[in-house]
Amino acid sequence: MWSLASLFPLIFGASALAASVPQPSEIKIFKDWAVGCDNGGDCQAVSLEPENDSGGIGNGEGLLTMIRTAGNDDIFKIHVLIQSGDFDRYKMMVDGRLVDTGPIAKGDNPIEIVGEDARKVSKALARGMRMEITGPNGESLTSISLSGSTAAMRYMDARQKRAGTNTALVAKGRRMFRPLEASIPVITVDQWEASKLIPETGEIVSLVENSACKNERYGVVEDQVFPMGKRGNKNRALVLISCGSGAYNFSSAVYIGEYISPAKGGGKTATGWQFKLAKFDKPPSWGGDGGPPLLVNADWDETNQLLGSYAKGRGLGDCGTAERFVWDGEQFRLVEASQMNECRGGYEWITTWRANYQKRENLVEQAAATDQ
Repeated sequence: MWSLASLFPLIFGASALAASVPQPSEIKIFKDWAVGCDNGGDCQAVSLEPENDSGGIGNGEGLLTMIRTAGNDDIFKIHVLIQSGDFDRYKMMVDGRLVDTGPIAKGDNPIEIVGEDARKVSKALARGMRMEITGPNGESLTSISLSGSTAAMRYMDARQKRAGTNTALVAKGRRMFRPLEASIPVITVDQWEASKLIPETGEIVSLVENSACKNERYGVVEDQVFPMGKRGNKNRALVLISCGSGAYNFSSAVYIGEYISPAKGGGKTATGWQFKLAKFDKPPSWGGDGGPPLLVNADWDETNQLLGSYAKGRGLGDCGTAERFVWDGEQFRLVEASQMNECRGGYEWITTWRANYQKRENLVEQAAATDQ
């Protein structure tokens, strides 16, 4: 039975585990395919436009994504994005041979193949050069290069320790598969009581004038301020200062403001807002090199205190980096990272890092309930 005394070491132990610097994995490119795995061993392989092709989904090239988990659950899915149209069924051809057929669904994944069917399709993809998706009467819906797909699947096999086992997609063998022993970090967050107090406009103007972003503000400038809560007479606020912009990317420097309210009954007087650059356990992908770390196209989830960044490599959104950080009470910690480093129609970015988080008060409440 858990007690409060026995739980607190677990709480702080989880924080210590999360305190290590996150190490997102890298994306590998094999000809017309990108592949990567996150820190838990789950992998994605994504088709790309051929390097000598200026097509795109609207010009015949489609997008195929393979997703496979690393554990005994062994979830394996194939998603295919196709051109819109009034078609209710598809045929999948590899080098002219029919390898699968099924219904076309509405939504983000019009074609989804799972389980044993996905394994059969992957076997055909590994042996082929080109995949075609047609409608019921042979209408061309999309075309995908398979050059590099075998290497991408072989990479997934190796990263998940499946090579040489009967669970491998390509490198099959007779060895028994033993799942990876990978632990996803658990971050304990300390959220304060809700508050609506934020700095006044004049204080934000003063912050901007004394920031490294002063000379980087041009075009559309929009600073954002959000309350982060209070504890006792101390209040916090998140301030996102506009720090440069382009055609489709808007950069922000991240500051944490603190304000001490007057003590009740007189005595101490209130202090003004004090600002400092926010700390990150893993600096965002942009900024640095003598300047502040920057978030791109930042968004803030006030309820869960999650801060996001979404930097597009080009306007189409088929390459770039995305990150999401949770505020743990002292700094922002990386809970999700994804990227696509080739601008070749890979709209499904590959996850390279993930972590879970839990609120400290929830753990204390659970322990208290267990003690009763």
